[in-house]
Amino acid sequence: MVIDAKLSEGYVVLCDKRAEMHSFLIVSFGLSVECPHCGATELATDLVTDFYLSDQAAA
Repeated sequence: MVIDAKLSEGYVVLCDKRAEMHSFLIVSFGLSVECPHCGATELATDLVTDFYLSDQAAA
């Protein structure tokens, strides 16, 4: 899972943990993020850290 973009409504998260790619919107983060399509989970701190350290956050 990765955060693809930050919007005024929240964060767009991409999940490719299963066979297909899914995207969904997170309005606010808890301790973990669960994909509503496949049920995969990821720590929210890892997603946010990776997003802000990537070039996507600067764009």
